[in-house]
Amino acid sequence: MTYGEAVSFINGFLRGDNSNPGVLPLHFESAFMEIESNSEPSRMTADYTGSETDVFRLLPPEYGETPNRYLKKIEVADPLDESAEMPIDEPLFMAVVFYVCSYLSNKKRDYYEKKAEKIVSVYRSNVIP
Repeated sequence: MTYGEAVSFINGFLRGDNSNPGVLPLHFESAFMEIESNSEPSRMTADYTGSETDVFRLLPPEYGETPNRYLKKIEVADPLDESAEMPIDEPLFMAVVFYVCSYLSNKKRDYYEKKAEKIVSVYRSNVIP
């Protein structure tokens, strides 16, 4: 899903709630951080050598005593490049959309946050052993 497609979903969901949501790159970055705090999306995972500057969090080591994988901190271009693909696993696309909706909604913040959390929970139960 591109950022432009995500913005279209967000605008559609917020119609009648927030007529001018003003989606910013920061909203997407915050949604990615929420998701990474509660799951390990494979498209955001990379090998850890110790010299990385884009570390969001280290993952528990599979073997040995030092972490060998990490989750990348995702930075979204400002201004938003609507043709760029979101760097997250496909099953989590709508979680990003719903987290952003929860930040911008005037009436249904909790509703959208719960929808996003449910998607992340299902992802974790299906993907993480």
